[in-house]
Amino acid sequence: MKDYLKQADFTEIAELKNIHDIHITQEVRDRCADNYCGFYGKNHMCPPAVGDLDHYRQMIEQYDQGLVFSKAYPIKSRNDFAGMMAAGIAFREIIQEINGKARANHQNCVFFTAGTCGICEKCAILDNEPCRFPEEAIPSLEAAGIDVVRLSQDLGMKYNNGADKVTYFGLVVYREG
Repeated sequence: MKDYLKQADFTEIAELKNIHDIHITQEVRDRCADNYCGFYGKNHMCPPAVGDLDHYRQMIEQYDQGLVFSKAYPIKSRNDFAGMMAAGIAFREIIQEINGKARANHQNCVFFTAGTCGICEKCAILDNEPCRFPEEAIPSLEAAGIDVVRLSQDLGMKYNNGADKVTYFGLVVYREG
């Protein structure tokens, strides 16, 4: 799995020593309800539509390995919201591409990204329809209740790369073989 990530030129890649180092909390999930991203209730991979926290705990416990990765993107300033959004989309697209390659090679893995799933231009939830691509859809770390701040700190990763950069994090849990 590390080879897939190395090809993407991430800023940092850290290996989890224990899958149970992933902390899932209601407090993190509750931040989604503040709807800063604008996707709360508007995407199948976001609350309240996405699975409950026990679903993610059980999902993650099926795997024995994990990698946390990040990419720092240049922005004009801390107020460069357009730059932040463009970087977030670019980050999601990289993860979707890696996820597609891994699945094509029958890798047993689950990816989590920063922000909402962006596979579809318009999520089917807005038309009261089921997800069009449930196997490819990627939930966010926050929607799964994963405390990425604590996780990155525990792994010695740099969470803030300066005022002229925005850093996005992802996670993949997997089983070799």
